[in-house]
Amino acid sequence: MQTTSAAQRSIDRDAELTYWRGVHAIGHLGQHDFDHYQRLLEMGYDVYQAYPRANEEQLYKVLQDSYHRHSPALAVSWDEARWLVRHAWHHAQQH
Repeated sequence: MQTTSAAQRSIDRDAELTYWRGVHAIGHLGQHDFDHYQRLLEMGYDVYQAYPRANEEQLYKVLQDSYHRHSPALAVSWDEARWLVRHAWHHAQQH
């Protein structure tokens, strides 16, 4: 997988995390404390920015590897994590 400057995929993390915190506050994110989701979101944003030329399938592979390395500290299942990060990537692309 080839990487280039992370500037090609810039994300306003503060704005994105504020958005997702709001989604969580109205009960549309899940049952865990937002801190658990924030860790996943940040992991997802790191992957997204580190591999700007990767397609979504390649990004998921890197995300899954990272998820499994950190899974003992994560309360969110892989399926829920993948769903959240996918939506976060799409939301960041639109904003």
